[in-house]
Amino acid sequence: MASALVPACSSRPAVRGAGDLAGDGVERGLASWYGADFAGLPTASGEIFEPGRISAAHRALPLGTVVDVTNEKNGRTVRVRINDRGPFIAGRIVDLSRAAAEEIGSVTDGVVPVTLTVVSLGSGRRTATVRNQRGETVAATSWAVQAGAFASEENAARLKTRLAERYPRPWLEPFDGLTRVKFGPYASRDEAEAARDTLADLGLAGIVVPNR
Repeated sequence: MASALVPACSSRPAVRGAGDLAGDGVERGLASWYGADFAGLPTASGEIFEPGRISAAHRALPLGTVVDVTNEKNGRTVRVRINDRGPFIAGRIVDLSRAAAEEIGSVTDGVVPVTLTVVSLGSGRRTATVRNQRGETVAATSWAVQAGAFASEENAARLKTRLAERYPRPWLEPFDGLTRVKFGPYASRDEAEAARDTLADLGLAGIVVPNR
């Protein structure tokens, strides 16, 4: 289902950004969810992603925006704050944390049709620091792009080879039973995000992370 904008009542805030996406405050499309593979990694806001906390990713709404997401299959609604960017697959308009997906009963389905309604607009500000895997607050001095995480090291190596044709210095990083595939580094987050966005050409949806 391609996303479609529908009129909203005048009490909804006007939403601007990325071509006035959701300019009337209401958007319809598909919602997916993401969980353990991204646990402990920084979101676009700089906050650390925790699957057990209610949060969401949106491609264009200002970071910090609060939205209601209603599962059109069962009518259940969850109120979430946007702290990340995504999803980067056509037709999907919001990526929920697992906890948020549980609230609207979409974990089993994986992808469900939803109505997204803006409650309040965020400032769009990012945090200046991130937490490392030991829970310490550190400044991010350079950035990398994580293009995938695999249970199979062979699959991870295959993606690394594919990325090497187009991106700087891809490498493999073991983490919690998985093998992450990353490339970079980039001096600024904006550069890393621009590189991340081009992964869509390969049918991939990566995330930007501090270069450790």
